[in-house]
This record gives sequence, C-alpha cells and structure tokens, in this order.
Amino acid sequence: MRPRDIRRRDEKDLQQEVVRLQEEIFQQRFHGQSEEKVDRGLIRKHRRDIARIKTILRARQLGRETQTGAE
Repeated sequence: MRPRDIRRRDEKDLQQEVVRLQEEIFQQRFHGQSEEKVDRGLIRKHRRDIARIKTILRARQLGRETQTGAE
C-alpha cells in the first residue's frame, strides 16, 4: 500500500484496515505454528503497511498532514 493511497482514505477506514492486517498477521503466525507453510514476506509487508497507516494517522492527529497529500 502506497502512502498516497493511504492518505486518500478516511480515518475510520484506516483504523479498520489496521485491525484487518493485524488479524491476518495473527492467522499467518498461527498457521506457521501448525507446521503449514507461511509466507514470511506477506507478514513483513503487512507489518510495514500497519506502520505506514499508523504514521499517517498520527500525523493527521498532530495536524501535520497537508491537504495536497505530498509525500
């Protein structure tokens, strides 16, 4: 997920996306414990997406987000 795409979405939608990604990470790790193949790249990608979303949400909270959405 690109920062530009994240900035276009509203706060409630982003919070729901964070929850969804966290649940997916949990499920992937759970399947890994049961000796199924786990795509580690997917877990890493989701963790980074969560970090991007939380960073943008925090910037909005502090009022640092610009209206243009410049990266």
